[in-house]
Amino acid sequence: MPAVIVIGAGIGGLSLALELHARGYACQVFEATSAAHAAGVGLNILPYASRVLHRLGLASELGKAAMLPRSSVYASSIGQILLSEPLGIASGAEFPQYSIHREALLHILLNAVRQRLGADAVRLGHRLVRFEQDTREVRAYFDRGDTAARGDMLVGCDGIHSAVCRQLHPAAAPVRRPGIVMWRGITRRFPLLDQQTMLRCGRIETGKLVAYPVRDPDTPDEIVANWVLELRDATAIAERHAVIEPTSVPDVFLSWKFDWLDVRSLILNSTQVLRMPMTDRDPLPWWSDRRVTLLGDAAHPMYPVGSNGAGQAILDAAALAACIDGAGIIAGLRAYDALRSPKTAAIVTRDRAGGPDIVLEAIHTATHDAFAPVEETPALSQRLHRLLINYRANET
Repeated sequence: MPAVIVIGAGIGGLSLALELHARGYACQVFEATSAAHAAGVGLNILPYASRVLHRLGLASELGKAAMLPRSSVYASSIGQILLSEPLGIASGAEFPQYSIHREALLHILLNAVRQRLGADAVRLGHRLVRFEQDTREVRAYFDRGDTAARGDMLVGCDGIHSAVCRQLHPAAAPVRRPGIVMWRGITRRFPLLDQQTMLRCGRIETGKLVAYPVRDPDTPDEIVANWVLELRDATAIAERHAVIEPTSVPDVFLSWKFDWLDVRSLILNSTQVLRMPMTDRDPLPWWSDRRVTLLGDAAHPMYPVGSNGAGQAILDAAALAACIDGAGIIAGLRAYDALRSPKTAAIVTRDRAGGPDIVLEAIHTATHDAFAPVEETPALSQRLHRLLINYRANET
């Protein structure tokens, strides 16, 4: 069977390794960092991606490490909840939605790869410098100066600043920073609503909050509040990741206090806050060149507003393994490109336009940040629900 070189041991790269192994392919994963670690905090795996992870035999581990949210609520910037939608199994989906700390998900995937492919299946501290390919093989060269890794195919799963993508597309559009800042944090001993609900509140233009419970990756019995704040700010165009004190969060958020949520306490009781710009990149014209292709954020970085980033990387992995299994490497990579590139480009475009935040904008338009009269809320909720249905229609 062909041997595959996977560049990057993130969610996409590890999912791909498991998919390839399940189909009998030899696989070696190379990770630039010296330790498998997770940047960021919580994320959501939507049912379309949970289906893949369950098929890979990870349902039990996910059930122990993740929360299973039952609903999502949307509120105005003054705290009036105007829409509630069921999530996961509660919505009638065959598979659950998982809210999970990124570190916990990577731990599950990495353990599975090492158990099934071997302890040396993931080689850390190997930063790709360049690759070469001919009609017979691909060779990957790393900054360690080691002998090149050789394989029948190479997949760049190395994130938004992908070295594989840079070599394939040296003139590609740069990463976009549209001027939106995010502040991410984890707060312990802070129950959120009923501990089964995801919250969206406000709007990016004047301040937005997303919050949901996750399990602590070190002590899964402890449930913590995962939150992210978002605000449009022109200075974010040059923003870089930084760890800041909770007191450095803008005052607009520290002034929020609703009957059902004290946002100021949520923020100030966090141990630390990660500040970062929101980013994506214009869709690439193609991903695959003969024996080399891209996957996940290396191919299609997208705004995190729709909870699609990790899930789409997981779908990429499943599609790529199936395509090469059915058609061989060269034809299979062309088929993978044709299948996945248009779908992810559409999601990038829709999430750039607001994704599910269209509901928050519609709330603002309808209420102008005042309380909506009780007699008007049923009709408003129906309109908001239709917006969500239209957005969700093409995720998979």
